[in-house]
Amino acid sequence: MGGGRDKRKKAAKKLGKVSDAKPSGAAKTAHKAERNQAKNQRRLDKGLAEDDIDAILAALAIEDARRADVVIEKDCPRPLARGHASLTATNAVKPNELILYGGERVTAEDEKCVVYGDLYRYDVDRNRWTKVSTSKGPHPRSGHQALCHGGYVYVFGGEFTSPNQERFLHHRDAWRFDLESNAWEQMSSKGGPSARSGHRMATWGKRAILFGGFYDTGGEVRYYNDVWEYHFEKNEWKCRCAGGEGALGPSPRSACHVAVHEDSFIVYGGYCKNVDVDEKDEDRSERGATFSDAWKLDLTSWRWEKLKRQGLAPSARAGASSAVHALKKRLVLFGGVVDHEVKRGDVIVSEFFTDSYNMNLEAKKWFPVTLYGEDKTKTHKAGSLEEAERVAAGEVVNENFNIRSEAHRAAIKIQAHFRGYQVRKAYKLYKVGGVVSELLYSPGSGEAAPKTLPKPRGRINAAISIKANSMYLFGGVVELGDVEVSLDDVWKLDLGSRPKWTCITPLSDECQAQLTGAGAIEESDSEDEDDSGEDDSD
Repeated sequence: MGGGRDKRKKAAKKLGKVSDAKPSGAAKTAHKAERNQAKNQRRLDKGLAEDDIDAILAALAIEDARRADVVIEKDCPRPLARGHASLTATNAVKPNELILYGGERVTAEDEKCVVYGDLYRYDVDRNRWTKVSTSKGPHPRSGHQALCHGGYVYVFGGEFTSPNQERFLHHRDAWRFDLESNAWEQMSSKGGPSARSGHRMATWGKRAILFGGFYDTGGEVRYYNDVWEYHFEKNEWKCRCAGGEGALGPSPRSACHVAVHEDSFIVYGGYCKNVDVDEKDEDRSERGATFSDAWKLDLTSWRWEKLKRQGLAPSARAGASSAVHALKKRLVLFGGVVDHEVKRGDVIVSEFFTDSYNMNLEAKKWFPVTLYGEDKTKTHKAGSLEEAERVAAGEVVNENFNIRSEAHRAAIKIQAHFRGYQVRKAYKLYKVGGVVSELLYSPGSGEAAPKTLPKPRGRINAAISIKANSMYLFGGVVELGDVEVSLDDVWKLDLGSRPKWTCITPLSDECQAQLTGAGAIEESDSEDEDDSGEDDSD
């Protein structure tokens, strides 16, 4: 039954063109939306101040909704420095591209952790980056896994860390990125793995195999050794090996190196943090273990078999990166870190590696990657422990070595209550003295990095990927004293008959300045320790 209103007045009211005394429904809706945006912004500010992860993620979702569906920025600047990102080689759909996603870094100015959710497409032929921003995509994360299948890049799991690194949120969602439309689509996680990061995945035909990972909220720590199968086309998960401490196979771990060859799933190395709680004192201590064992899982019977250590295998190390070189049927491992105890354990020298190793996936045998120069010179090896002793004694200077004194070693004890760089922050608040009986984070040992030929600086948690006979590297993390510096350089390793490194994009001025500043702080700290004598132990 009509209301008899003038159509022009009705249309004007719909558009909000009425008197201020009587705002239209549309105007009320717009005003309400504006108030909600202001409220959400206040929640974001509060969340950033208090490290409220839920508030931060909710605010990020609001920001995403404001953007257009897809924003493409071609020939953009390189991504910001970061570690723990994924770098994925695409298939025949985009044969010259790599996809960089996620990662994190600790800022130099305020020591806050920044977790990224941005995605970049890297043209390896033209050395050009394209940034893709979408309104509907996964939350920012690091420590996730990414795989390419068909015309999509699949992402599973990962971790979001609050700015002060006191709160952690692990994801269990799965997404895929369409290489043609640049759109994200969330996949099924029903019946799939629990929330985790640091896990590893490899493609097996139309399936993906997932192994291990960890879940650490700061109060609760769990490491996994379960095996999951994901079917790309059916979008289904199946648990193939339940895992657990008593399971036959590799022990629970994260950050291992995996590959699929025919019907075998290969696992090498990894890291696990064991937590001991003294019920009487309610004290909590943590011990890190780094592995150098290798295992093979038969993908038809789903049974594990331990492999013998063959060839010139890398020794145990933490933070190394790896990728599968499909053309040569091998797994390539790069970098990592090891802590050496010298001067009867009073000094810790951390060595960041620049060396690479191949595992022949057919013979299950390791070989070091020997680099060649233009004059046909080869790399040489040095005993890493002997080199560490010389560095500690001041006989040589090597940028890939980081010295920590007994005082720094004691600060690591605080890892019983803090995590990551918070150890350094806590060390400034508490007087920690005496001798620490055991190192809580001990990555292992290995060979020294070559010194005579062009190569990336030693680092951990770099993003690497192999396309054809070239391995590409972006970013990673180094430590100078107590300062953590994220990198943004790009390198290529020719994996042909005469391997050699080529620097595609050197470190930015910002990263170089951070390294220079951190080095100066490290030297100053060393001088202060030398001058302090035994007074600091009181």
